[in-house]
Amino acid sequence: MKLPPLAALRAFEAVARLGKVNLAALELHVTHSAVSHQIRSLEEYLDIALVTRHKRALVLTDEGRVYAYQIRQALGEIAGVTEKLLAKAKHPQLTLSVLPSYAMHWLLPRLHGFMNTHPGFRLKLESNMDFVSFEQGLIDCAIRFGHGQWADVQCEPLMGDSLLVVAAPHFNAGALPDTAQAILEQPLLHASESWPVWLSAAGVEGQRPQASLEFTDSTLLLEAVRLGYGIALTRRSIAHSLIQRGELVKLTDIEPLHSSRYYLVWPAGSKRSAQLTVLHDWLKGQVEAFQASLQISG
Repeated sequence: MKLPPLAALRAFEAVARLGKVNLAALELHVTHSAVSHQIRSLEEYLDIALVTRHKRALVLTDEGRVYAYQIRQALGEIAGVTEKLLAKAKHPQLTLSVLPSYAMHWLLPRLHGFMNTHPGFRLKLESNMDFVSFEQGLIDCAIRFGHGQWADVQCEPLMGDSLLVVAAPHFNAGALPDTAQAILEQPLLHASESWPVWLSAAGVEGQRPQASLEFTDSTLLLEAVRLGYGIALTRRSIAHSLIQRGELVKLTDIEPLHSSRYYLVWPAGSKRSAQLTVLHDWLKGQVEAFQASLQISG
């Protein structure tokens, strides 16, 4: 990259912002002549006049005004990312990328226990439906749902899941369908789950249910179900808390295992940090407690 000297850029930006060389010199803790020299060196480097000189005052040219604005934006960006890096070094923070539906319906209801147990732990949650890239260094780890065959990451299986059909208690005036065929006759809401898997477990083959409403986000799907818009096939992990609170009802006992599962993933080639180990151990404990509660409830 062809870059002019940083000291010259800082001097020019300060003069353009403050309007006077002496004020720029005070801010940068250098002499008046040093600032003037830096601006001249920048003009020589660019071979463009950035200022006009009237006695002891400097006035920006049109090119100088535009360049000063652009330099200010760039220096501000550098300062911002530097501050974040220094803050992270002084006060370590673990950034976890997580699916919105899993974050809202499974993780957040349990997270207060983690924060109470680890009061000094700094955790940042980033809600994202895409498979996160670790290349930019903005994410430390992620919880993702799939088959675990991803390149350039290390992954640890967290928990399996199952498929169930749910509706609001007041759906269809409370006359809830309880067979696969009756369910298929109702308005269906779709997200990403596979109806053929559930229908096969119900002994119904060759059906491809059509959706009256379709969603890309399971959080919106469950809210639409809760409001009584229709019936949906969803994952146990994200519907369980709503069922426990009586906001949703499981329509049948048919609940096949999902072919995918949740994984904790982090960059390939890197060791698990102490913070990631703490979070991982807590997650495993929560998963075990959740699965034990499912067995007890039958």
